[in-house]
Amino acid sequence: MTSDNHIQNRALQQDAREWAKFTGTNYTAALRQMRSPLAQGLLGERASARHLIAALNDHQLIGAHDGDPILGENGYFSDSLWHFNGETDFIQLALITDMLRMFTPISGTSTPEVSSYSLKHTAEWFLSPHCPYVSNGRLIWAAASLGLPIADPDGTGPNLLIGISEREHDYVRRMVGPGRTPPRADHYRPVGFEYLQTVLPQAAAGGPITGGWVRPVPVDEPAPFHDWLILQVGRNDVVGHLAGDYSAGIRDSDHRIARTPDELLAIFHEVSHTTSAYDAVVSSIAEWVRTGLSSAPVRTERVRGGAHEHQGWGAGDGTVERYEYLCPCGDGTIIEEHDDIPGFREHDVWIDCGKCLVEWRFVDGRSVRGWGLEPVAVSTA
Repeated sequence: MTSDNHIQNRALQQDAREWAKFTGTNYTAALRQMRSPLAQGLLGERASARHLIAALNDHQLIGAHDGDPILGENGYFSDSLWHFNGETDFIQLALITDMLRMFTPISGTSTPEVSSYSLKHTAEWFLSPHCPYVSNGRLIWAAASLGLPIADPDGTGPNLLIGISEREHDYVRRMVGPGRTPPRADHYRPVGFEYLQTVLPQAAAGGPITGGWVRPVPVDEPAPFHDWLILQVGRNDVVGHLAGDYSAGIRDSDHRIARTPDELLAIFHEVSHTTSAYDAVVSSIAEWVRTGLSSAPVRTERVRGGAHEHQGWGAGDGTVERYEYLCPCGDGTIIEEHDDIPGFREHDVWIDCGKCLVEWRFVDGRSVRGWGLEPVAVSTA
């Protein structure tokens, strides 16, 4: 019976023969590249040399179709010859292929927007030092072999547009590009980004990569408040202006997504903002509550607190619990207190902030431990 290892070795040998013939190098050197840990498919199947070679001839856009080559080292319709060193050329293409695999491809109806020239620099920064130079042509070549959407923007070459998520590419570029400000939120981080960063040095050191990577199934987490707030963009009032600023921050990864009003308040505690911007947040939350789309009140972040023993007042020992939460504006606190002492059992919660005491109220009908807030404007509108 033919084993899987035998089939795999046969495929490596076939690839090595074709690569040696295509690049004009010897078979042994080509086989050594095929067997490199860096060329075994870190984010998917092993890159096939035969498939890569076929892409240069058969691809709809960049394929020669048995004519003169259309793609060269410098890009589309470039007459620059390919340069193969016989030692790392295939490994580099395999790494570029893996780097491209971590991005989400655009849908078939969308237009590619990421320039191959920009993407080739991103690949250099991400793959360094394992692949310190990536030519424009090789980036396009790897993208074509993966079947990513590719478009010619103007017919003048040498750069093409590659069909990956523009937002994910911007995230990676800011994370790895020299002198760039890293994003403050990770909602546009490619799903394979962290894994590939981890296994690259392991593979470069010759260590085995166990387990393999499986692209996770996308999970559509409910974000009702975010969805509502985005719909307010374009309104000519304080809520519309806030929604526009919030949307821009999401687009630029300057802050995370606010799935609930609580998370919007938390974001405003993390970023610099004006008093008027905070007032717009309160107005937005008040309007959101009035829509009736959610009955969940606002809870803020706990900053300190806990329980401690108390010797009591003569009737026995007990405990006192005291917890402090940020108030909505962030300048004061909400204090929750529970005295569980024989003969002295009380539970209370109050706002210790003059501004929030005027602008917020506790929702009726909730326990002290289950307190929740809503803007006063909800009940006065």
